[in-house]
Amino acid sequence: MGKKLLIELPYLGNLAFYQLLTNFDEILIEREEFFEKASFRNRCEIVGPNGKLVLSIPVNGGKHKKQYYKETKICYDHTWLKDHWNSFSSCYRRSPYFEFYEDKFEAIFDQELENLYELNLALFYLSLSLLKLDVKVSLTESYQKEHLGYEDYRSFFLPRKRQASPVKYMQVFEDRTGFINNLSIVDLLFNEGPNAINVLKGN
Repeated sequence: MGKKLLIELPYLGNLAFYQLLTNFDEILIEREEFFEKASFRNRCEIVGPNGKLVLSIPVNGGKHKKQYYKETKICYDHTWLKDHWNSFSSCYRRSPYFEFYEDKFEAIFDQELENLYELNLALFYLSLSLLKLDVKVSLTESYQKEHLGYEDYRSFFLPRKRQASPVKYMQVFEDRTGFINNLSIVDLLFNEGPNAINVLKGN
C-alpha cells in the first residue's frame, strides 16, 4: 500500500514542499479549508541579483474576514501579474532552462484566473508535469480534521517557520548572493530543467 499525503496548495511551493511530495505515492490536496493569511498560499520566494524576492498575490476580502480558500478571489486592481512575470523574466532569463519553460508558465498567467486556488492548482499541475513526478493527485470534497491513512502536513510549511531544504544546485546569481536555500520550485526548474527531479530526490 502506497504512502499518502494530505497537504494544502501553495503558490509555486518551495523546495521543501516538493521534496516532501517525492516521498509519497498519493497526494490529497486540501480544497475545503479557510484561506490562511501569512502563508505560502499567496506568496513565493525567488532570487534576483540583490538577493531574495518575496512575491505576493493580492486577494479580495477584508483583513479579518474568513473565506474559503477555493472562493478567495485574486485582486487585479494592482499590477501584480505584470510585476510577477517581469520578476520571473528578469531573474531567470539567464538561467539554462527558462526559455524552454517560459511559454508554459506565461500561458497560465495570461488567463487572469479569478480564484487563487484555481491559479495555484494550474501551476501545481504544471510543476508536477515538468518534474515528471509520477504521483496520484486528488482533491478533498469536504473538510475533515483527519483523513484516515494520510499523513497530515496541512499548514506545515509557513513563512514564519523558515524550514530549510538540503537541496543544493547552481543558481543564476550565486556568485553575488551565495546559495539561497528553499526557494520556489521555479528556481530549481529554470536552473536544472529535466534534472530537477533528481536534485529533489538527492540523486
